Amino acid sequence: MARRIKNIRIVLLALLFSARVTAQADHERLQTILTDIVSQSEEEQDTEQWFEQLETLSEHPVHINQASHDELKRLFWLTEFQINSLFDHVNTKGSVLSHYEIAYLYGFTPELVQSMLPFISLETKQEVTKFDLRRAFRYGKHKLITGAQSTLQPQEGYARPDSVENRYRGSPLKTSLRYSFSYADRLYFGITAEKDAGEAFFKGNNPAGFDFYSMHFQLNTKGRLKNLVLGDFRADFGQGLTLWSGMNYGKTAMLMNAVRYNERLRRYASADENRFLRGAGFTLAFNPVDVTVFYSRKPIDASVSETDENEKALSATAFPNTGYHRTTGEIAQKDRATEQITGIHAAVTRINWHVGVTAVDYRYDVALNPRQDIYRHFAFSGKSNSNYSIDFRFRSGAAVFYGEQALSGNGAFGGIYGSQMLIGEHLVANVLYRRYAKDFHALYGNALGENTRNNNEEGFYMGGSLDMGGQWRFAAYWDIFRFPWLRYRTDAPSFGQDVFVQTDYVPSGNTKIYCQLRYKEKEENLSGSMVSATGAVRTASAKMVFAHRITENISIGNHLEIKNFRKEQTAGNGYFLSQDLHAVMTVAGQDLQIHCRYAFFDTDDYNTRIYTYENDMLYAFGIPAFYERGTRVYLLLRYAPGKHLDFRVRFAATHYTDRTSIGSGLDEIQGNRRSEMKVQMVCKF
Repeated sequence: MARRIKNIRIVLLALLFSARVTAQADHERLQTILTDIVSQSEEEQDTEQWFEQLETLSEHPVHINQASHDELKRLFWLTEFQINSLFDHVNTKGSVLSHYEIAYLYGFTPELVQSMLPFISLETKQEVTKFDLRRAFRYGKHKLITGAQSTLQPQEGYARPDSVENRYRGSPLKTSLRYSFSYADRLYFGITAEKDAGEAFFKGNNPAGFDFYSMHFQLNTKGRLKNLVLGDFRADFGQGLTLWSGMNYGKTAMLMNAVRYNERLRRYASADENRFLRGAGFTLAFNPVDVTVFYSRKPIDASVSETDENEKALSATAFPNTGYHRTTGEIAQKDRATEQITGIHAAVTRINWHVGVTAVDYRYDVALNPRQDIYRHFAFSGKSNSNYSIDFRFRSGAAVFYGEQALSGNGAFGGIYGSQMLIGEHLVANVLYRRYAKDFHALYGNALGENTRNNNEEGFYMGGSLDMGGQWRFAAYWDIFRFPWLRYRTDAPSFGQDVFVQTDYVPSGNTKIYCQLRYKEKEENLSGSMVSATGAVRTASAKMVFAHRITENISIGNHLEIKNFRKEQTAGNGYFLSQDLHAVMTVAGQDLQIHCRYAFFDTDDYNTRIYTYENDMLYAFGIPAFYERGTRVYLLLRYAPGKHLDFRVRFAATHYTDRTSIGSGLDEIQGNRRSEMKVQMVCKF
């Protein structure tokens, strides 16, 4: 207790003497959403896609006085009602002349408009009806990003001699290279290359250099060919039940994202090595029907269980998606199977309604035979699967109804149906019902749910948000769910619930506070039971985040979170407290941005781990999990000596006070400190 009081005093003193923070409202909102998504997800999320989406919006803002209804949906944090309110105002009253005018529209607030400013434009956009390739290359924008990072302490996997089979085959340096070209939201082209720490570079299994290469091309036109993608791309349709290779929003304070809008085909520029398609696709406009066709074929990793006389894989127990190829075992899994996906989507979209149909076929050259655990009894197996679905969305008065009904190749059904209702100018409510059969298989499905995959689940979600139009905003949801079949560590059908409440308080343009409460309950096997008995596992957490701009160039921020975990007679507690300092100073006539944090944490075990957002490199989101006892510090420097160059350097260190080694296996570090250094250069021309 004395140690905790001492740490609290340190943070309070830092608060008194600190100088500069915060991000704008949109950046703070993004931090909150990403942290919520990562903390509740059972698998790693490709958060790069969020940043890419916002960056594209920033570089190619929505010209709201000319935007179509679909173009306004690029502002994905707006509700259906806000989009309609803005669209109807422009079409009935004429062009918006000032940002202040938007704040007075039905459903909008000054804070919401503030979050839109970097991504909208009131200027008249020069429409180019005929695409000119020479003009595109003359006025297009190029961007080159290169970076490297490494853990500074030696890890077990690198310390072992080459003669030892179980070791990392490459250096501890993680490197990446990205090149991208864009022209007026019409033409995109890019290349991404990455090598994870521990992977070989220009040697061993990677004689060509990087472990992962990706290339994309996208053309958007105003003619019959609406969209064309080549290379690596994403495909998002319906409510995500059949095919959604983008990011899963999950259940967050951003409740309006319970409704999804079709993005169809988009380029893929992320470094995640799994959740994307590789091939070609296009969308044709046959007014009023849009037809999208795509084909993908790419190698994937496989845990091979059977081979023929030529060592060609015949069957596998799993298709790993870590993307790591560092050890002999991981290298042996690389590209051992081939995935082939063919799909077609047809949709009619109008201002007040949308109907779409989707058909997707999956083929593998290696049969998947999962391990024979009883909870895997209904898991996907074999070499092929297919999905068929119909999705809809329509508006009736102050309500939007949406949903998707899907069928997998084995005849199992999955369905998700919801309604978003406007109850007054600033009160929005969402209700959503989902039912995914225990043997429903949608291999690229990513609809809202509690499970990692959309199967073996039935649930009812109720949520709402109230914006008082001034200083206060409230959001809450209650999600109750059941699992008809067994799950991992749960040997019986089970139930659960998830309750969430968040309050945002903005007393002025320089200060923002939000408080968040969450309670989650699931069932798991009871320890030591002779029969398959389950019991409740309860997790409760409370979070408060404070951000204040002291001057134009100085801001501060604080994050306090506590967590409680209970299972049977076992209970655990944890807390996290941090002090942030953000500052801008002038060096050689240019701005030097400084982001730093000091934090301490104290949790009883991994069950009470706490996630928190950290400022990081471009296209990177640091959302580490903290558990046990220790302190955390990081410093991020960003300097742009001119409009074409941007340099970033980041140092982060975690010091544990209750252990003599960190990690396990090949990642183990002898000692109680783990430090990391990152550097990055961004060149625009």
